[in-house]
Amino acid sequence: MSTPQPPHDAQRELEQRALRNVRGLVDKMEGLDRIDQRSQKRALIGITLGALVGVAVIVAALAYVSYRQEAKPVVIEPAKLPPVTPGPTKK
Repeated sequence: MSTPQPPHDAQRELEQRALRNVRGLVDKMEGLDRIDQRSQKRALIGITLGALVGVAVIVAALAYVSYRQEAKPVVIEPAKLPPVTPGPTKK
């Protein structure tokens, strides 16, 4: 007495369904990887642009401060100073 073998068609159908499921999962993972790669590129571009804007602001601020310091030197002319009075005297 032999045990009846399951039909080959049913087993083949189960194998094909399993392969389709695996292929679907692989496609889904590849799609997620593409989305992650795009978002990483956008984040890198955003960080780079932010850093460049920050550097530009710092350079502009330093240029403005150095321009303001060099604007007008103070010139003291001794002839125009008021007379100097001596300090307190000791008794």
